[in-house]
Amino acid sequence: MNTICPSCKSAIAIEDINVSTDLALCRACGRTFRFSEIVDGGSASGADLNSPPPGAWFEPLPDGFCVGATTRSWMAVFFIPFTCAWSGMSMYGIYWKQIESGNFSFLESVFGLPFLIGTCFLVAGCVLMTAGKVTITQASDRLSIFTGVGWLGLTRNYSLSDFRSVREDFVTGLFSFSANRQGRTIALEGKRRITFGTLWSADRRYFVLGVLRSKLSGASHSSLGTMATPRFR
Repeated sequence: MNTICPSCKSAIAIEDINVSTDLALCRACGRTFRFSEIVDGGSASGADLNSPPPGAWFEPLPDGFCVGATTRSWMAVFFIPFTCAWSGMSMYGIYWKQIESGNFSFLESVFGLPFLIGTCFLVAGCVLMTAGKVTITQASDRLSIFTGVGWLGLTRNYSLSDFRSVREDFVTGLFSFSANRQGRTIALEGKRRITFGTLWSADRRYFVLGVLRSKLSGASHSSLGTMATPRFR
């Protein structure tokens, strides 16, 4: 999804956005803006809870809510063969040959550790792109973020009062430009900073971002009853 200039409504290129200084330049009209303000006022300002995009969901809970989206992506078609080729050749050349010959080299094994670690990340990415999901659950003052497949995965637990804002941000990393070409993520900030949703497609990411903003700001949705105490902008 493009970043839109609030003045002339032209698209702002990613190269004209400096996240570190929170500035964005619109070359069409020559004006500069705070990037966070453009994002906060954009299409992620709300979400239709009754019409989530394909692969996303929302569920109200007695003392909170649960929102999430699958990390499945068509990029797995390219990512899986690359992982098989890169990891297969490196693991065979470094470790499997040692196992076959029965002669183990300490230096060669240590040299292969970065390739082994890289293989673990690549395999994890393939699994997430094929059958993964990220789920955010808020219950009273507890905020849990689950990343994994089915019930197997990693759950991070936080106190809701630790956060004061939620926004879209840029991220760099192994999977930042795989399913998500622009390397965007959702950031919760306050006493601490956490990010998630890098592997989400734009429509799923903006739906979850809109839900978090509306629900955690205390926005009123009559069909869902009383919202949480206002904490987020």
